[in-house]
Amino acid sequence: MSYTNLYKINNFIIPQKLLDLFALYEDDIINSSDVFNNNLEINETSEEYEILNIKKSELTFGELLFEYIEKSSINEVELYKTAYIDRRLFSKIRSYNDYHPSFGTVTLLALALNLSSTDYENLLKSACYSLPQNSYVNITLKYCFDEGIYDVNKVNELLYAISGKQIKEL
Repeated sequence: MSYTNLYKINNFIIPQKLLDLFALYEDDIINSSDVFNNNLEINETSEEYEILNIKKSELTFGELLFEYIEKSSINEVELYKTAYIDRRLFSKIRSYNDYHPSFGTVTLLALALNLSSTDYENLLKSACYSLPQNSYVNITLKYCFDEGIYDVNKVNELLYAISGKQIKEL
């Protein structure tokens, strides 16, 4: 596949560094599944993010999230507003120790907290997700955290250019 097609398909400029990452992981992407159909549309589903039978981290998702919140300079209200998460959803996360968030919710919270790539992956693990480098979406998200791109709108634009989806749809 020619990565220059991504520029033409979505009328959006993809950073060269991200295109280089796609090229680096091209074999993993191709071998993981049939990512493209005949129209060159990306077919990735949220099932790709769930991992079955993995050892859960020591802390639950809620415990680790609130540990990161305590370390940050953001309060809970600012966090869920910055993450574009409904206060009722945030209340569920706070109230139910065994609450299992969606991949998109974890990502939005991690962006709002400006987590490092490692902390983001730890938060994903606590919710029984991972970020294997075998899809364009995963590589794009890792790129954003590695490059310190925490603006939800910018990340959504980049994801939409790559996959036609936004974070909440993951």
